[in-house]
Amino acid sequence: MKKYNIMKRYFNILLLLVVLASTYSCEDYLDQSPEDGLTSEQVFSDYFSTRGTLDRANRLIHNYVFNDSDWSSELNGMADDCQVSATRFPVHTVLNSGNWMDSNFREIGGMRSFNVNQEFNGNDIPIEIVGKAFIAIRAVNQVMKNIDLITEYPEGLGYTKVQLKNQLIGQAYFLRAFHYFQIIRRYGGFPIMDKVYDTTHDFNETRPTYLESTEFMVSDLDKAIELLPEQWNSQNLGRATKTSARALKAMSLLYAASPLMNPQLNPYGSNSKTYNIDLAKRAAQAGAEAINGLTAGGYEMFSMEDYTENWYSRNSGFPKEAIIQAPLSPNTDPNGSGRAGQGWFLAQFEGGWAVEGQPTQNAVDKFETISGYDINDPEAQTMGGYDPNNPYENRDPRFRRLIWVHGDDMYPDLPNPNPGAARTLNALPGGWHYNFENSRSKMFTGYYHRGKFKWPGCNKWHRSRGWFRMFPHIRVPQVYLDFAEAANEAYGPNGAVPGTSLTAVQAINVVRNRAEMPNVIAKYTADKETFKKRIYNERAVELFHEFHRWHDLRRWKLAQDVFAEGIWGADIKDVNGNIVYDKKIIQGAQRIFEHKHYWYPFPTDVMNIMTKFEQNPGW
Repeated sequence: MKKYNIMKRYFNILLLLVVLASTYSCEDYLDQSPEDGLTSEQVFSDYFSTRGTLDRANRLIHNYVFNDSDWSSELNGMADDCQVSATRFPVHTVLNSGNWMDSNFREIGGMRSFNVNQEFNGNDIPIEIVGKAFIAIRAVNQVMKNIDLITEYPEGLGYTKVQLKNQLIGQAYFLRAFHYFQIIRRYGGFPIMDKVYDTTHDFNETRPTYLESTEFMVSDLDKAIELLPEQWNSQNLGRATKTSARALKAMSLLYAASPLMNPQLNPYGSNSKTYNIDLAKRAAQAGAEAINGLTAGGYEMFSMEDYTENWYSRNSGFPKEAIIQAPLSPNTDPNGSGRAGQGWFLAQFEGGWAVEGQPTQNAVDKFETISGYDINDPEAQTMGGYDPNNPYENRDPRFRRLIWVHGDDMYPDLPNPNPGAARTLNALPGGWHYNFENSRSKMFTGYYHRGKFKWPGCNKWHRSRGWFRMFPHIRVPQVYLDFAEAANEAYGPNGAVPGTSLTAVQAINVVRNRAEMPNVIAKYTADKETFKKRIYNERAVELFHEFHRWHDLRRWKLAQDVFAEGIWGADIKDVNGNIVYDKKIIQGAQRIFEHKHYWYPFPTDVMNIMTKFEQNPGW
């Protein structure tokens, strides 16, 4: 009995942890909470108070680039496309230690990471996305339980009372699904969280499968699609729409169709990577519905000229590609007080704090030639315009928009030699940047981030302010990429999905054409397995450094294969006056990843007490 009481107390902390409601966007909500000694009738009788409670769950959508102290902005340092430079505390060293189960470090410690003073990201270590998910679901379920208590609806908002109520319910279903997805995509099947739990609830229950958890989430999203508007008025920009719910539904079904989530098809420890075709069909259909709703929702892709408007802008902080977006950062909006020119996301030489992430050669090699050839394809040199002696030219335009390479003049408006050799990237042994990184016992890939999450002039010389800084969780291109992956598995590269004439190949070409890239070369679309490699590659390029790669490698069951190939950097040398380009393994950057690491483990103190709930395999 004593152990069971401990278990209940643990889950009470996990599920009932609540602090004051906060604000969302530029609107003022009542800072009231049902945990402040107020009765439900007092809190939920008023529309604005109810909406304030619900908007707490909006605020808890994690912003990976919230401020200059947020190490989460280098989450992709867990994958293969970015490498945290510091040797003292990059995230992969914690992963390599094997101490996942009882860690409270960053991403893998989310189940134990609860700090009520950091709920909305302060200037110290913020609460992680899974910790936020539990708090958000609690808030949402409070609203859903008490929604019928509202008696006071405002006038003058442009909506009827029925519409206002339906909007709240629709947002609640969406937000519960979004936050629940953050839990199950990391930990697997998890108890259905559809009520406000009290101290009498028996949490010692049988664990649902991932697919059962997905069905609960999809049912919430179907209800959200029914109740949410296609678009909001100008006072409610950034809120979830029908398209937001459709896109999340497509993404969640694609995950459910993926190899990792189907152990009956791909047993633990095996190398099989089979998709669930029935779920792939549903994911493709959901993706088609999301694509069909883009225009009505007001969503569209930027031109390449305005590509980076997705992540930083002088204009409104709600880019037209962002279907689901984290709340704006108060540290870097035009009226904020954020510190430009310092932080974890900057290179140390330009004002950063020693642990910046750098693009890897693994990532660079995924950008095709401008004519659409994989640079490892033998025809890339004979027909594709790839020159290994000049490897950074004639490549996918996204490459040079997002990554600085050897020889780039990174600050052309600054005097030379002041800031001196720092201005032109020199990755040669003995070169300024090479020496700078190595003199600080850091790992150097030969590349620096340029275009995502770091706005122009964010360095110690310019200290440029006045930028909105955004983190979209789902952008328009991802909807096409999700659709293409599901459609390819279910219907092949060129098979039409019921309800749309769009094929997997055509969907990928929409994303490529926006990037001023040609259609996928015909030989790469010969069959499902061949085309799947291009789909995976296109995701790595278009979603580069957006923190999808780590979860993609897991759900595809490719993490072991990819990490076994190593983490690579540029190896550039001057040989008798000629620059020779090659690549090399980055010492100290290896990733240790076993079969058990495909799922995050539940903490030991939980598993020692629970008798019915099953731990993830291998832990």
